[in-house]
Amino acid sequence: MNEKFGIILNRLIIGFTFAFVYQIVIGIATSLLSLPLTGNIGDLISGIEKIESEQGSIFIVWWVTSTIIITAIALLVVKYKRYLSPYKKEKNIHIPPKITAFTAIIIGAIISFLFFLLDLTIGSLAKIDSLTDVQAIYQAATVGDFAPLTVSLTFSIIAGFIIVGVVSRTSRVSQITHEIGINDLTRLSRIINKPKEERTTIADTIGLRPGALVHIGERKVDKIRLELIEFDKDSIIENRDATIEECLESRRKSNVSWVNIIGIHDPEIIEKFGNVFGLHALHQSNIMNTELRPSIEISDDYIHIILKMPHFRDDKGKIDLEQVSLVIAQDHLLSFQEIEQDFFDEIRKRLRENVGTIRNRATDYLAYTLIDAIVDSYFVILEKIGDITENLEDELMNNPIPNTLQTLQLLKRQMIMLRKAVWPAREVIDSLQRGHTSLIHDETNTYLRDTYNHIIQVIDTIEGLRDVIGGMVDTYLSSVSNKMNEVMKTLTVIASIFIPITFIAGIYGTNFSYVPELEWEGSYFVMIGVMVIIVLVMISWFRRKNWI
Repeated sequence: MNEKFGIILNRLIIGFTFAFVYQIVIGIATSLLSLPLTGNIGDLISGIEKIESEQGSIFIVWWVTSTIIITAIALLVVKYKRYLSPYKKEKNIHIPPKITAFTAIIIGAIISFLFFLLDLTIGSLAKIDSLTDVQAIYQAATVGDFAPLTVSLTFSIIAGFIIVGVVSRTSRVSQITHEIGINDLTRLSRIINKPKEERTTIADTIGLRPGALVHIGERKVDKIRLELIEFDKDSIIENRDATIEECLESRRKSNVSWVNIIGIHDPEIIEKFGNVFGLHALHQSNIMNTELRPSIEISDDYIHIILKMPHFRDDKGKIDLEQVSLVIAQDHLLSFQEIEQDFFDEIRKRLRENVGTIRNRATDYLAYTLIDAIVDSYFVILEKIGDITENLEDELMNNPIPNTLQTLQLLKRQMIMLRKAVWPAREVIDSLQRGHTSLIHDETNTYLRDTYNHIIQVIDTIEGLRDVIGGMVDTYLSSVSNKMNEVMKTLTVIASIFIPITFIAGIYGTNFSYVPELEWEGSYFVMIGVMVIIVLVMISWFRRKNWI
């Protein structure tokens, strides 16, 4: 089944199912309340117009109730649309398992308003005297009038798109209205009018004391989560949701402990870890600053490393860089991440299953494995960018469009961002393996040299892709220029052919009273013949010159 036709058919079934169920609800409510209910925002308008009467209050209460009913029906229809849809390849829509009543009112109000506009639009375009219920459609069709059927199908299809489109935004509306009561409308207004990405920049910290704990960047998680892994060669203890006290207590134990903090926006938590583990105030501040370049600070008691870990977002087709801070000490390792996703799952698996020598080593080797995983993550991202560039090359050769140039410009910015993240990381790893500190053993330096070779390979790949993308931009511009030249050549050839015959037509179109050829009966046919000969001669000459 064709994808577009399948989606339209699905929307038809969804819209029809919703309309059928909701019309039953409207019919029952109309009978019980003895009021002319419309089932959309028109009920609210009627209630406002009759606000001084008892009916006005009933209309308004019914509208609030109906919006919740609309939401419930729409959510159920969309949630179980796989049982209704003939076209099964359409992706499912994520709907939160629980939403507040306020969210339901907003969703229902949007659907109700859009249905109201749909009724007005169809009513203004289609002048139909008969009703569009099933009986009216059947009676009209028996006499050859299919207008009610057409209107009904059109309404159902558009209604289906409205329902799916609005319900698919339930997660966003639920996030906006999270824990908002009906009486808290002012707070709702502030949240709705808040910028899409609320960020704190370095400019906001001008004048603050050195080491002030201010989160700089975008807050990417709502709640900070702590992971604790304690191990030695014989045993391992893993706690995926550890408390702060358990993580701080691990410092006093003789085994190796790895504390992973997911979320760096809370200064109190950062300060607690910093004070207990003896981190300098400036290093604590740097952990919360996500706009810093990769760096390394080696002190007597610990090593502080900042690196960038890339993530490819398929929904936007772009790369996000997550800052990862590592604190390497004698018997413990602290890692600070911005988000849950990482490339450390294989390391956790090796720790659990005691694969290799990782459980027999100290924190420096564990830190090496994390750094190596971060470096190797660039290969995953670069492989995806390589696939994108291959597709763009085919597109450039076949049919370049303006969107192609936009994609190329986005890729150029992404490669610049990766380059700014990788080049300093090269210096970090080089300093780590060459630094004279007792925290890094000689055996670990051998592995760090291998990681250094990996990051050199990453840099070479980035530089190669940058050259390829830069060349593709030139190819795009050349391709567009060639297409323009082809168009201009075609227009020039056509204009050149018409110039002489236009000249002839212009002569005989003058207003002189005496033109000898006009008195001859065959002059018209001779003129047409001369024009045809001129055209044929010019086309033949253009072909010989390979201009056409």
